[in-house]
Amino acid sequence: MLALLLSGATLLAVAFKLDKSTSPSVNVTAPVTNAVTPPAAAAPAPALPHKVGVGLREFVVDTTTNTAAAGKVAFNVHNTGNVTHEFVVLRTAKPAGSLLKGARADESGNVGETGDLKAGASKKLTLNLKPGHYALICNLPGHYNSGQHTDFTVKQQ
Repeated sequence: MLALLLSGATLLAVAFKLDKSTSPSVNVTAPVTNAVTPPAAAAPAPALPHKVGVGLREFVVDTTTNTAAAGKVAFNVHNTGNVTHEFVVLRTAKPAGSLLKGARADESGNVGETGDLKAGASKKLTLNLKPGHYALICNLPGHYNSGQHTDFTVKQQ
């Protein structure tokens, strides 16, 4: 028992010391680590839109491709014709040439359009497209009926 008391006293003597004002103080030394926090992982850059060139002329819709991956698709539309045209993107299960409703195409699946583009004008139309079939058309009077439409497919990435 005496040995145990002496051991305890020795530990207390090592852990505590009296300074000049007779106040007890504790000397604690923590291990020092030079750990460097790794930099946070950079967020992935947003996906760039798939670019599709579109030429509108009497009475054709020309595209640089007829497919794109799902997500953002940027249509760069240029009216190369001599009259005003428009560019309309329709999501539909029907072929582009089978949308006639009266004198114009049925636009119930409209997901975006440029509005009227005068001869020589250009406009960019960026849309977030889901996988599926789309019809790209000009629906100004007489234009769709004259064949100004094409099919476009958006595929799962």
